[in-house]
Amino acid sequence: MAFKEEPEDAAGQRTGPRLERRFTVARQLQGAYRHQDQWASVLEYEMGRVRGGVSYSLTVPDVLADLKGRTVTWVSHREPAGCLSSDGEEPVLLAGDTLRDEKGRLLLLTVPSAPTTPGGEVLLPAGLVPELRVYWEETGCAAGQGARTRGVRLRLEDAKTRGALSARVGETVPLTLNGIRYEVRVARARADISGHCGQAVFTLFREGMREQRPAE
Repeated sequence: MAFKEEPEDAAGQRTGPRLERRFTVARQLQGAYRHQDQWASVLEYEMGRVRGGVSYSLTVPDVLADLKGRTVTWVSHREPAGCLSSDGEEPVLLAGDTLRDEKGRLLLLTVPSAPTTPGGEVLLPAGLVPELRVYWEETGCAAGQGARTRGVRLRLEDAKTRGALSARVGETVPLTLNGIRYEVRVARARADISGHCGQAVFTLFREGMREQRPAE
């Protein structure tokens, strides 16, 4: 995930944990920049003298579906969480980004770092995704000798209906939120065995938001 806005003045800088932009997509680059097995889909916009772009890195051959001409709201949240990571030295990063349509309905959620607490919760930024609750569950596999974390699976739950699913690392599974179908992809899910926080990394796409194009 990357964000750039010009001119780079005070209005365009993150002054707190949350940054928000509502814009109409003027141009979209699908698979514009590639680094190893990742390439970027970029949503570009213009608002008066301000030009900006939000870039999403997806695994080749995935790209974002065409959003050109649509009005969207992008929100990004970054802050240290209130618990130490497994190494006991630094707080776990609490981070998430949402992309919503003109009616406020979720299109895309990317979570590059969500703390997994000893009590079974997966912490998300307050108010960022009120329609979703996330927990972690045991997989039945013990931690390796000398390891400070163990692998777990994520349980994602619709906050209204309590409908839920569980997903392991590497899986892409369907989830329904507020009657809308999504896909969940889990990249990392670890719980700490010493009372500190582990980490979860996952992405949630509205159905149809991922397309595939041939790699050049």
